[in-house]
Amino acid sequence: MYSESERPWFYHLLVSIVGVSLIGSVWFFNFLDVSERGTTVVIVFCLAFSFPIISFLVMSWAFSRYFIQFDGNDLSFGYQGWNVKLSHSEIISAKTVDIKWIRWGGMGWRLRGLRKIGYIVKSGPGVEIGTHRKGRMYTFNCSDPEQLVKELDKG
Repeated sequence: MYSESERPWFYHLLVSIVGVSLIGSVWFFNFLDVSERGTTVVIVFCLAFSFPIISFLVMSWAFSRYFIQFDGNDLSFGYQGWNVKLSHSEIISAKTVDIKWIRWGGMGWRLRGLRKIGYIVKSGPGVEIGTHRKGRMYTFNCSDPEQLVKELDKG
């Protein structure tokens, strides 16, 4: 049995972007006196500003929690709104790795081709899982990768 959960640091950045965007759009709405320019202008203004705000709001929810859980049968890992669940029989290999987020091209859900997928929260220790699912390799951060690999070997 292995379990860990944390809030990624960039979640706070996403929430801040939502807050600043909301305050900025209200200020801009009042500064341009949009309400006096007619219904069409108000609708266009609201649509133009609501799309990015809603997008960042959805991203804030999706990336609000990073977790890893292994109960002996299933391994689940990823973000609250974007995660993977693998049965133990789907796992071919598991090994500890040292993750450098810059090599993955950033943090979050990352792709290297179609077969290597990363759930990257920071630079540091992690686990790389080889699977039977189309030969995919999953790499993700883990605070105690040796323990998780031991649990996967036992299960």
